[in-house]
Amino acid sequence: MAQGSGSLSALVASGEARVAARSHEDAATNALRQQALDAFLGQGFNLRRREDWKYSDVKLFDDGRFVPMIGREIQSADINLPEFAGYRLVFINGVFSAQHSLFDELPEGVKLCPMAGANSTGLGDLASFEKSPFVALNTAFWNDGLLLELPAEVTLEQPIHLHFLTDRNAAGKFVAARNLIRAGRASKATIIEHFSGNVGDEFLHAPVTEIFCAAESDITHLKIIDEAGGALHLGSTHVRQAEGSRYASREFTMEPSMVRRELHLDLVGSGARCDLTALSMAGGDQRRDMRTRVGHLVPGCETHELYKGLFDDHSKGVFDGKIFVARDAQQTNAHQSNRNLLLSDDAVSYSIPRLEIYADDVKCSHGSTTGQLDDDQVFFLRSRGFGSVTARVMLAKAFANEILEGVGDADLRTQLDAGITARLSRSLKGK
Repeated sequence: MAQGSGSLSALVASGEARVAARSHEDAATNALRQQALDAFLGQGFNLRRREDWKYSDVKLFDDGRFVPMIGREIQSADINLPEFAGYRLVFINGVFSAQHSLFDELPEGVKLCPMAGANSTGLGDLASFEKSPFVALNTAFWNDGLLLELPAEVTLEQPIHLHFLTDRNAAGKFVAARNLIRAGRASKATIIEHFSGNVGDEFLHAPVTEIFCAAESDITHLKIIDEAGGALHLGSTHVRQAEGSRYASREFTMEPSMVRRELHLDLVGSGARCDLTALSMAGGDQRRDMRTRVGHLVPGCETHELYKGLFDDHSKGVFDGKIFVARDAQQTNAHQSNRNLLLSDDAVSYSIPRLEIYADDVKCSHGSTTGQLDDDQVFFLRSRGFGSVTARVMLAKAFANEILEGVGDADLRTQLDAGITARLSRSLKGK
């Protein structure tokens, strides 16, 4: 794809790019945009020598060919959305679509709206752009996303579904969604991010979500990445947890040609707990790169982390997880596990689970396993009348079900189950 004058490479080359002020935003937000762009211009992509990009295909970004998508006009109106109970906000190529969204009858005091033009207090406090070129680009060029403010002791009984859709107009573009969630004391909500669409060509989607969990709050956060075609998805979530708060993350990566997801958590209040699970699926030449960074900074916090991968054909999976326990973070309870199932002889999985512990009164563990389907188990199922493909799908599904069972929404769990089964059936056909 040819580089245009507005491409990311052109921005780096100029070294003088300015972010156009947006009249619907306050001065602080516009200033933050320019600071982020300046940070990106100073560092560029510069990924080849970075240890945290060692196993990633950095040549996808070296030429900076993508053009930031800037604008407020929606190009698509004819879309089909799955029917789920709850509130719904729809974004098409990074732009909010009011006609497809539904978020009426909110509890008193809840602020649920698009980010554009809203109160952005806290924006950029958790997602630092100093060392991440993609967070910097997102901060400079985001168009829209979710703003959610939950007052103290308020529970949203229905989940919030965020649908980030892309179409052919996103081809060759850099699309950035930005979400900001502030959960008040003892509040509770479920937020589900759906990423889908079929652009038919390469594009870069780099969403960023920041979540502030006040004392005793309870946030469940699901991410479903199902963009087809040449999608390159580089998303990050940044969370700060106060005392007694709970944060649960559930991630499912399905179709994009390349996915890199980063999850950064700081547990800054005693008694905070996080429960992190993910299922990565890849086939063909697809790439999956899942990274977690959990900081236990005070005593008495818990982390339970389980990431699984299903890799077929010539695909490659990476898990890089680190749990940091500070010197004063006594009575930490933290456990990290990565398990991978290779469905072909050519699939590859790299696993880097790590603990960095400076306290002595802790219960911490980490581990990793990688294997293939058991031939004896396949033979057993076939001897009971199941076909070869069905037997292998059943065993692979059993491996995935531990992650799937963590999805509380029954309708969403059913849809995910069907999608996982269909993908496995296609992948394992003829093997």
